[in-house]
Amino acid sequence: MAATTPSETAVDDVEAPMPPAHYAERADAGDVTWIEDAIEDWLGITPTEKQREICRAVAEHEQVLVVSANGLGKSYILAAITIVWLFCRYPAVSFATSGTERKMKRTYCKPVDNLHSNARVPLPGEYKSRPERIEVEGDPEHFFEAASPKDAGELEGVHTAYTLAIIEEADKPDVDEDVIDAMRSLTTDSQDRMIAIANPPEDETNSIYPYMDDHPEWEVLEFSSFEAHNVQVETGAIEGEKVDGIATVSKLRKDWVEYNGSEWPGVDQARTWSDPESSEFRADLAKRWYRRRAGIMPPDGATVHRPFGVAEVNAAWERGEVLDDDSTFELPAPDGFGIDVARSSDQTVLATVHDDVIIIHYDERGTDHMDQGADLEQILSGMASHPVAVDFIGHGSSIHDQLNEVLPDVGKFEANSEASQGTTYYDKWAEGMDLLGTWLENGGCILERNLRQEMLAGARELEFEEKFYASRGEDGAEVYKLSSKDDIKDRLDHSPDYLDAAMQAVWAASDDTEFDDDDDEVTVHYKSGSMPSQNSIR
Repeated sequence: MAATTPSETAVDDVEAPMPPAHYAERADAGDVTWIEDAIEDWLGITPTEKQREICRAVAEHEQVLVVSANGLGKSYILAAITIVWLFCRYPAVSFATSGTERKMKRTYCKPVDNLHSNARVPLPGEYKSRPERIEVEGDPEHFFEAASPKDAGELEGVHTAYTLAIIEEADKPDVDEDVIDAMRSLTTDSQDRMIAIANPPEDETNSIYPYMDDHPEWEVLEFSSFEAHNVQVETGAIEGEKVDGIATVSKLRKDWVEYNGSEWPGVDQARTWSDPESSEFRADLAKRWYRRRAGIMPPDGATVHRPFGVAEVNAAWERGEVLDDDSTFELPAPDGFGIDVARSSDQTVLATVHDDVIIIHYDERGTDHMDQGADLEQILSGMASHPVAVDFIGHGSSIHDQLNEVLPDVGKFEANSEASQGTTYYDKWAEGMDLLGTWLENGGCILERNLRQEMLAGARELEFEEKFYASRGEDGAEVYKLSSKDDIKDRLDHSPDYLDAAMQAVWAASDDTEFDDDDDEVTVHYKSGSMPSQNSIR
């Protein structure tokens, strides 16, 4: 049967593209440029040079793995390949899966839908959702579909004369060996193709790692963000216009500063330091920089993403010692209070942030919370109005309720509840610790030895990881999740009560946070100043 043809209802003033049979014949003849030409002809978009390399690899090789930094437009060109494969081969199936289904819908399926709907001429089929798919009426074996990999067995059994199997975000944990094997089972002969795209894995345990190292059955393409079309145009390496959605030099500069915590060294130097083949390669940059911009697996010496580091804590302690020796220093008005409530042998601690100084106003061991609540009420009532965040786990509820009766701005702090900045942080624990790190970075001073000890333990143990959560935001979000407080407890052999209280005080003082109490009297809080909350590498 001849290849599927576009609808004859093409707009009169649009020059019709070459028929699908033209590209099918070129494909059968081994022409490796047929996919990129069909994309230009049918979809009216011009692939960049790196996107053309991906197209040619799919045309020539049965299994292709693209391991790339961000900003190359790899998901978009994958969507374009999906469309032309479906309508230039017959009968054909384009079947996709991904490590994160919600993100796949946003970054890959939406472009498939848009490209199908806005092609230069109307294309056969109707795009539908749940699952995301294109159905061609009267031709049930000719279709596109995207499905979740939660049950690898459900991915098997899809096949037709020309099958394109696609794995988006192949580096994600949900794409395990079973998922890869299931997708490989869809490609049974030389007419079929499989393409997987991924960011570089974090380490050798990732499922795609075995296919990266000169695997005989996989064509592997590796790109850095320095090879992105816009970066090449801006640096004069190539001529042309910039393309929306592709990485720029300004984006590389911004990410360098954020991820590596240092000044931008310029494109050439940053590229040299990020190239493992260079004699000047640096192994001490941030893990995120290697994966997202250098396009390589992080080396052993890569810097992890922490809310704060040992150097920041020691610098805050040194500033505190200078301040403590200054007889003219006057403590500013408070901006926010944090109360960590004791459990068993722990301590109830009250910390206050006064601009760039944290003061411990109260620390009492034991669980006599009624007496502790009375003491805290007396201390707090003698200070200016300010937001008070109370640890609301277990017995903390009684102190919260007691203080809420007499003070104007008391709220619950539940570390494991959703962060105020829910599309950035997994929970308030991660949000609060990063705000504390920003406070330290902006010149914070600590005066209490116990607080310093616990901060140092936190600096050595706490580490962020990025996870995608479909429930965050309209289309899901990559959020920062912080390692457990238990790691600090194990290092200290006790709970970090001073650290918790200080973190809660800084969290309460921030303009970026908000209480989520159900009390009518307490819904939001504020302060006179403001605190930035940018993540950084420490």
